[in-house]
Amino acid sequence: MIRRVGRFGWSRRLTALAFLTLIAVGGRVDPGWFTGTAAATEIGGVLRLVDPLAALESSLASRSLGIDVLLGAGLLLGFAVLMGPVFCGWICPMGLLLDLNEGLRIRVARVLGRRGVQLPAWHLPRSSASRLRFVVLGGLLGFALVGRWPVFQIVSPIQAVASSAAHGVTAMLALSAVVLAVDWLAPRIWCRALCPLGATYALAGAFAPFRVRVDLAEAGRTPCRSCTRHCPMGVPVMEEYALQGRPSVDALECTRCGACVDACPSSVLGFGVVDRSSSGGNGRRSGKTDAPRSAVAEPAREPRKVCEVGS
Repeated sequence: MIRRVGRFGWSRRLTALAFLTLIAVGGRVDPGWFTGTAAATEIGGVLRLVDPLAALESSLASRSLGIDVLLGAGLLLGFAVLMGPVFCGWICPMGLLLDLNEGLRIRVARVLGRRGVQLPAWHLPRSSASRLRFVVLGGLLGFALVGRWPVFQIVSPIQAVASSAAHGVTAMLALSAVVLAVDWLAPRIWCRALCPLGATYALAGAFAPFRVRVDLAEAGRTPCRSCTRHCPMGVPVMEEYALQGRPSVDALECTRCGACVDACPSSVLGFGVVDRSSSGGNGRRSGKTDAPRSAVAEPAREPRKVCEVGS
C-alpha cells in the first residue's frame, strides 16, 4: 500500500523537525532564548516546559516535587487536556524518525513485492497493544517509586534522539536505532504498544474537545477504508466511527496527526472542537438513534468519489 503524505503529513514533519532544530541550536550554539532537551525546555529564560512523565518519574524517585517542575509539566498536561496527545503526532522527535522510516519501508516493500518477496508486518491486536502501553507506564512509575530510579529518562529513545541533536551522537542513540529496526518487522509497535510517554499524553487527552470530526451527512458514501489503512496508530476510523454514526474520533490512540484526514477522498473527516454538552459519553450526538451506517444500508446513494484501493 502506498501511503499518501498530504498537507497535514508535511506539516507535522516540519513541526517535529523545527522542534528538533531548536534543541540542536540550543545545545550547540546556546542562543540564550532556548535551551533544553525533549524532557525539559526553557524559552526566553522565563517559560519552562517539562515532560510530564519525566516530572512524574523524577518526583517519585526523589520523593519531592519542585514548583517549577509542577508548573512546567502542568502546562503541557493542560495543553493535552484540551488538544489531545498532539505531542506524539506533531512534535515527538522519535515520531518524526518513525514516520520517515515507515515511508522508506513502504517503498522497499513495494520494490521487493515486484520480485515476489514480502516484508513481514507483525501487529499486536489493537486492544492488547493499548493495554500493554499502559502496563509499561505503570511499571515504570512503580519502579521509580520503589527503586527510586527514573528508568525511562535514562533509556528513552526519544530523549536519545534529542540529546544527540543537542550534544552530538551518543551511545544511547543505539536505542533509537533498535526501535527503527524493529519497526521494519512490527510497524509502529513503539508508538502503539510500548511508549509510556504516549500513554501519559493519551490519558491526559482522553476527553480533549479537539478531535478528528466526522461529517455524518457524507459518511459511508465512499466506504474505501482509506482512513483506517492510513492511520499509523491502527484506529479503525471508518468501521468504528464514520459507519457507526459517531461525530468524532475519541480513541485514546488518536494523536491528531491528520493522516486519516489527508487520506479521505471525500472530505468526510476534518479537525474541529467537540461540544461536550451536546454529546453523549461515547462521543455520539445527543438524541441520535440511527442504526450503524453501511454500504448496504443506503443503496440509492452514489459515491461522490471513488477511492483507489491501492492508495
